Amino acid sequence: MRKHLMVGLVGLVAGGLAPAVLAAPTYLALRQESGAWIYGGATSQTIESAFGTNYAALPFSGTTRYDFFSPRLATATALTTSDKGGGTIFMFNSSPSHANDFSVTGRMLYYDYDPRTGNETLISDTGNSGTKNVNMGQFVNWALPNVKLPANWTVPAGHLLHIAVTLTLASGNPGTFGLLVYNGPQTSSTTALLPQNNNQVSWNFSPVGSGRLSICAQSDGCQRLTCIVVPSQTYAVQATTNLAAPVWTTIGSATADSTGSFSFTDTRATNYSVRLYRLATP
Repeated sequence: MRKHLMVGLVGLVAGGLAPAVLAAPTYLALRQESGAWIYGGATSQTIESAFGTNYAALPFSGTTRYDFFSPRLATATALTTSDKGGGTIFMFNSSPSHANDFSVTGRMLYYDYDPRTGNETLISDTGNSGTKNVNMGQFVNWALPNVKLPANWTVPAGHLLHIAVTLTLASGNPGTFGLLVYNGPQTSSTTALLPQNNNQVSWNFSPVGSGRLSICAQSDGCQRLTCIVVPSQTYAVQATTNLAAPVWTTIGSATADSTGSFSFTDTRATNYSVRLYRLATP
């Protein structure tokens, strides 16, 4: 079965950041970008290397899992059993009343996500933290356990890092006042750490626009398609003229170069008043 990666003009759009190489301990900011990094329509949160300045928050009214995805990795990242996963949780209780005081535990799970198949492998699990009280008007933070990886693992180029942040309600009733805080400075918003220790590990994320299928009309009327995808992967280019009842037809294929740069020219585009495109893998 083919895995459809993206649809020109109407499909998955990946926000991201310029290439960044981080030295350990590796602080990963959990930040939402305007334009949104959306993978499969399931999340609008990103993992980034640069901390924000404007705080954002996600609601917490009971036990909740929040999923953050990075841009694609431009180069493979190797981790060993001496590396640790960790993190820090920041929460706020905006209630004007103690009736909405609550207590909570936090946890982060780190996954290697393969966008070609939709499969992922667990890299590290911090396990649940101790219980923290988040009372009326309080801004509370706490560190998660630092846990060594159970096995050596290399996240390949083209894969995504997926961090699942789980908050479990231990007692109380947050109502509509509980908030998970992120997108702020490193010292005052939720942060993931992989690795938490001082081993030299680098995360090199793909540049802005990774995952976006761009279309540019040529002077002869042909359409040139470009995209940043998985390096050295071959993709089928498919086209349709109607999204209401689409019939996707494979019109050609091309292989991304070693940097993940993909290019294809539709020489028959002039035969159609409207043509929409997507990429697919075998």
